[in-house]
Amino acid sequence: MIGSVASARIFVVDDQEPNVRLLEQLLSRSGFANVRSFRAGAAMLEALATDEPDLILLDLHMPGMDGFAVLRELAAMPGQDRYLPVLVLTADAERQARTAALAGGASDFLVKPFDAEEVMLRVRNLLETRRLHVAVQARNAELVAQVAARTTDLQETEARWADVVTSLARLTALETPEATADAVCGAMAALPDLEFVSVLAFGAGGTTIPLAGRPTLDGLPLNRPLPADWSNLIRDHVAAGTWFGSWLHFGDGRVMPQPFARELTAIALIPLRTAGGLLGTLAAGAVGEQGPTLLARRVPALEAFAALSAALLAPGILARQRDDTVRNRIERVITTAAFGPVFQPIVALDSGTPVGYEALTRFADGSRPDRQFADADAIGLGLELEIACLAASLDASRRLPAMSWLSLNVSPALVLEHNRLAAAIRNAPADIVLEITEHVPIDDYSAFRAAIARLGPGVRAAIDDAGAGFSSLRHILELRPYAVKLDVALVRSIETDTARQALIAGMAYFAVKTGCVLVAEGVETPAERDALRALAVPLGQGYLLGRPSSAEANAAAAPVRLPGRRSSAPIGDRDRRVTVPASRRPGAPS
Repeated sequence: MIGSVASARIFVVDDQEPNVRLLEQLLSRSGFANVRSFRAGAAMLEALATDEPDLILLDLHMPGMDGFAVLRELAAMPGQDRYLPVLVLTADAERQARTAALAGGASDFLVKPFDAEEVMLRVRNLLETRRLHVAVQARNAELVAQVAARTTDLQETEARWADVVTSLARLTALETPEATADAVCGAMAALPDLEFVSVLAFGAGGTTIPLAGRPTLDGLPLNRPLPADWSNLIRDHVAAGTWFGSWLHFGDGRVMPQPFARELTAIALIPLRTAGGLLGTLAAGAVGEQGPTLLARRVPALEAFAALSAALLAPGILARQRDDTVRNRIERVITTAAFGPVFQPIVALDSGTPVGYEALTRFADGSRPDRQFADADAIGLGLELEIACLAASLDASRRLPAMSWLSLNVSPALVLEHNRLAAAIRNAPADIVLEITEHVPIDDYSAFRAAIARLGPGVRAAIDDAGAGFSSLRHILELRPYAVKLDVALVRSIETDTARQALIAGMAYFAVKTGCVLVAEGVETPAERDALRALAVPLGQGYLLGRPSSAEANAAAAPVRLPGRRSSAPIGDRDRRVTVPASRRPGAPS
C-alpha cells in the first residue's frame, strides 16, 4: 500500500535523457524519492516481473518498442484486480494519438512541453486513486478472510449478512457515484432485518443528496438536495460518528416526515468517511417492535458496509465536492460581477496611434483569468462566465477613445453558440474582432466560418497567439481570419534573430496575399518595434506601446476623443482593415 509520497514507486520511461532528467528533478522536488528510470519500454516491462510501481510515466514514440506496444503488454498482464495507472507524456499532440493511448489503457494524457504544476497534480491524483484501490483490495481481502473464518458458525440470517459483506467486498467503483451507490444498496436490499437502506452524499455548501435507495421513494427523490433543515439535522447526527435512534427529531420538537409505506421504528446513520473527510452517510431503517433491537445488533456490520462503501465512493464524491465548490465560486463571481475589464491599445507601429483595443478581464481576487475560465469550463459554466465578461467589456468600452475596432477574446464554443454571442455584441460601440482562443481546437472550420459570417459585416475573426497551441498554419488557412496576432515567442528579440525575422517576413508576405492584418504581440522594446516595422508588420501590442488599463485611463491618454466612433463601412473594407499610414500597409512599396 502507498503509505506516503516518499514511498510511492514511480517508473519513468522515455528514450530521451533530458526528458528523463527533467521528470526526475520534478518528482524529487515534490518529495518522490522512489523513482526508477528506463530508456526503453522492454526494459521497464522486464523490471515489472520483480518490482511493481505505483505509477508509470510513459513516452509514446520510442525506438524499438513504442509506448503503444508497452500499453498492449500491460493490458495483457494477468490480474483483473490490479490497477496500475499510466500517465502518457508525449510531444504528439494529435487527437488520434490521445485516443489510441487512452483506448489502450492509459489513465491520463499530457502533451509536451507540459506545465510542471499540472504534471505533479495529475501524478498525485493518480497515486491517490491507486492508494484507494489498494486500500479497497486490502480491506476486501481482510473482510473475505473474516467471512471465511466465521461462516461455518453463522445461522441462516447471519449467513445472508455475510453474503452481503462478500458482495460488497467484490464490488468495484462504477462510472458514477450514483451507480456505485445503487450497487451498494442493491447488495444490501435482500437483508432480512432492513426495511430501508440509502446512500446520501454531502455536497459543498451544506447540501445532502440521496444518491441511491431501496426502496426508491417519492418523498425522498434521488439526486436532488434535501431541504436545508433535513440536511443540517442529518449532518449534525453523523458528525461525531455512528448515530442510532427511533427517528430524527429537530431541536424545536418537530419531527422529520417519514416517506415510508411502513413507519420506521429505528434508524442508523453510519458516516461514510475517508482520510479526505466526511463523504456522506449510509442510512438503514427497520420496522416493528423488534426493529430497534435487530438494527442495533447490526450496527457493527453496517459500519463494515460503510467502510467498504466509502472506499468505493470516495473518488467520485470527493470530485463532486470539489466541482460543487468550484461551481459555487464561479456562480458568485458571475452574480456579483467580481471582475472588471481593462483595455490594451493595438497601435500602428509607424505612428504610435491606437487603432483598436483588446478587452482583457481581471478578477477581483487577483486570480489568473485562464484558471478562472478553465474552472468555469470544467463545471459547465464556461459560456456563462464568458458572456458576463463580454458584457462588462462592451459596457466599459463606450468610454474608450475613437477606434477602428474592439478585440474580444472568445472560445470556439461561444462562437458556435450564435444566438448568445450575437445578443451579447448586438449594440457594440465599435466593430468587433473576435480573438479565437488558440489552445482549443476547431473541429469544423466551415461551420465556424459560417457562424462568424452570421454575426454580420461588423464582426471578424482573429487568430490569437499564432505560433502557439492550435494556431498552426492550417488553422490560419482554414479560418481565413481578418487578423493574425503573432505570439510573443516569435516577437521576443526579433531584432537579433534572423530565423524569427525570416518567419515573420514570410508571414507578412502571406498577409499581403491573403488580405489579412498582422499584429505583433508582446512588443516591449524600441528595437523590437523597429525590427517589426522594417519587416512590414503594421500593428503591434505590448507594454512598450501601452499597458492594459481602464477605459478612462485609455481615454485620458488619447489626444482627442472623436464623435461618431463606429464607421458605417464594413470592417472588411480594405481601407479600414489597417488604419496605419499607406506607406506601411501590407503590400505598399517601402
